[in-house]
Amino acid sequence: MKVSLVSQITVRNYCTHNTRARPRFHIFIERLKKCDWNNLNDIKADFPNMSIVENCDKNRIVFNVGGNNYRVICDYNFFFKCRLFIAFIGTHAEYDKIDACSVKCK
Repeated sequence: MKVSLVSQITVRNYCTHNTRARPRFHIFIERLKKCDWNNLNDIKADFPNMSIVENCDKNRIVFNVGGNNYRVICDYNFFFKCRLFIAFIGTHAEYDKIDACSVKCK
C-alpha cells in the first residue's frame, strides 16, 4: 500500500519556522512517497531507526529525521492505504520532554 502522510501541512509549517529542518524533512517526505507498506515490518525495512511506541492505546511510531536531530510521532493505519497522521514534530530535545503516547494529533 502506498503511504499517505495526511498532515503534510504540519511539516510545511514546522519547516517555515525552522529553516534548518527544511532540507531534512524534504528528504523524509521524498522517501515516504516511494514507500509501499503493508505492515510494521515494511516500515522498519525502509526506516530501520523508527520506533514503535510501546504500551500505548494508539498505533503510534516515531521516526528519526535528519540524523536523529528531529523526531516525528505518527499514528498509523493500514486500511485502504497506509496513512500516517502526525501527532508531534520537533527536535530530539523537545521530544524528550513529552509523552509520546499521549501527545495529540495535529
